[in-house]
Amino acid sequence: LALILRDSLGREIVGQLEQIAARATWERSGRYDLHVVGYRSQSAGAPYSALTFARMYTVPTLYGNRLLFGINDGVPPTKRESGYYRKRLKKDTAAGREPLRAIHPLAADRERYYTFSGGDTVATLYARDRPIQIVRIHVEPVLGSNANFIGYRGEMDFDADRHQLVRMRGRLLSITTAKTPLFARRTGAVAVAYMEFENAEVNGRYWLPAYQRSEFQAQLGLLGDIRPIFRLVSRFRNYTTTDTTITLADMDTVLARTRATLTFASKDSVSHYGNWDESLGTASAKVTSDDFNDLAPDVWKPTGPPRVDYWPRQFEDMVRYNRVEGMFTGISSAVRFRDRAPGLTARAHLGWAWSEQAVRGAASMSLARESWINSVRVERELATTNDFLVAFESGRSIAPLLTGTDDADYVDRRMAAWSMTRILGNVDRAMLTSEIALVEDRPERIYVSKAVISGRLFRPNRNAIAGRYGQATATLEYHPRVTGQSLSPGLGARIIYEAGTGDLNWQRVEARLAARRYWRGFVVVSRLDAGAVFASVIPPQQLYEMGGYADLPSYGYKEFGGDRAVLGTGLLAYHFPVLRTPKRVKALVVPGLSPGIGAAVQGGWAQASNGAARAALLALGGDGVTPLSRPTDRIRATADVRFTILSGAAGVGIARAIDQPARWTPFFGLGLSF
Repeated sequence: LALILRDSLGREIVGQLEQIAARATWERSGRYDLHVVGYRSQSAGAPYSALTFARMYTVPTLYGNRLLFGINDGVPPTKRESGYYRKRLKKDTAAGREPLRAIHPLAADRERYYTFSGGDTVATLYARDRPIQIVRIHVEPVLGSNANFIGYRGEMDFDADRHQLVRMRGRLLSITTAKTPLFARRTGAVAVAYMEFENAEVNGRYWLPAYQRSEFQAQLGLLGDIRPIFRLVSRFRNYTTTDTTITLADMDTVLARTRATLTFASKDSVSHYGNWDESLGTASAKVTSDDFNDLAPDVWKPTGPPRVDYWPRQFEDMVRYNRVEGMFTGISSAVRFRDRAPGLTARAHLGWAWSEQAVRGAASMSLARESWINSVRVERELATTNDFLVAFESGRSIAPLLTGTDDADYVDRRMAAWSMTRILGNVDRAMLTSEIALVEDRPERIYVSKAVISGRLFRPNRNAIAGRYGQATATLEYHPRVTGQSLSPGLGARIIYEAGTGDLNWQRVEARLAARRYWRGFVVVSRLDAGAVFASVIPPQQLYEMGGYADLPSYGYKEFGGDRAVLGTGLLAYHFPVLRTPKRVKALVVPGLSPGIGAAVQGGWAQASNGAARAALLALGGDGVTPLSRPTDRIRATADVRFTILSGAAGVGIARAIDQPARWTPFFGLGLSF
């Protein structure tokens, strides 16, 4: 089970992983039991288990009158859920609609709810010398005058000889004449449930579950293109069958009362289980959210009539707060031409910085064809000069309004650019992007001196040199879902080359290497960033700066800087094989305590290699004699030891600088990356 965030390009950042080993027992009488014998997880801060949403995460059979999906099968609703269903039933009854049900495409009254097409042979399989003809049927739900049911749209594959359903791939739809809730209409809320269930022939007689994937994708248009995903991937192995019989007359009754239970072995047994077939996170990493693009709702589809949406690509395009702009509010719009001009999209956003009294915004056109994305854009944006940013980190947000802390520096940047992106395989494998642009930088100052809530004084914005220049950029990303902060295992890398010529002349090279590995309770995480700037006169906004909570926490805000920089982190943690079993507290499933220990080192080095670099450090601001940032002179490092709970979701420890005499100081943090 995985909780994931997906960005506008389809790159996935994993925030929680759970792995379960269980024994499944199914009887034709209607009984289905899942007995958990092993459980382990990793979390970047979620205080709940994904089992909260999936109290039963597999289904025993694909046929029947009821559509089982692997979420809540056979589990009585909670009091809160019961209240919702009672209200829904009352409303449906008053409107003359039938009670809400999930109707299987093979239900006895299927023609009332579905239409069917296809019937072609799509494959021939061979098992024990028996050729198996696979026939594919396409299923489409029907919206009747008083329709009110959960329907299935997609494919069903059958064993043509034995007439058994062997595969289902599609999505669930709410087929109802009821009006879409006001919240969904006003916020652009979209939620989709996909399924891909495959059976395998066992003993030459039975088609039994082999692979099941359920995926729930959602998007709140108001918050931008970020899409939360809940993914379940299950594999069945080691079958044992016992022949039983049941009459066809009893079948409807049996399937109507199929009841499922989820139980756990003893806590010690579950915690000590070690016979895992795959590493934690591997199953989820083998698939991507784009696998279901052909089944996506209209708002996500690349095909169809032209579509206009009024939701931003990033939430901060509509609302943000910082010490330069103060409160910024804006509007956004996008036109996707789809069938009129396949792959062509036009976007624009425009807003007003209330304290600065300035207009900012951007307009762009992009064309996506197969593995290529070409785009042009013009913009005036408040760009951050922070370095080594990670996924979903733009340097701008609403957070400073709430926290009173603005850990970023800004430059007013105007740009006209053309970019080209080549997707190598898929977006989770590799991407190559090149861009050429005409750019103008202007220094900024703060217009808000004090935080609204805390009353804390904001620090001055660091200086930048004004100038116009042409810029060329090339970026190569390998396994972008592996960032050091994402919980996805594997190896990831990024290389960036930038060059500017004009009033400002410089070159910049930057590289990142990130890795994460799980092995027998151990977690190894590392990330290394390095960069260098080359110029006879270095613009201060192109320098590397480090120090503060995000990097080198034992030192002050951007205390160090230079034209050469390296920043690295490493973590070794171990989670004890005890107290891993999650517990249900009413409607919420709370992860097991899952205690662990760990040690981490975070180090950085910055150098001013020449007079141009030293002059640029002085140009950042201050009194003109003592620079705001200085070279590190040597490697600066902070080490910590920590005790974690909830599979790394939270922890406490002590940390100190190890490059000089210092005291140990206590800390508390969330996630294994802290």
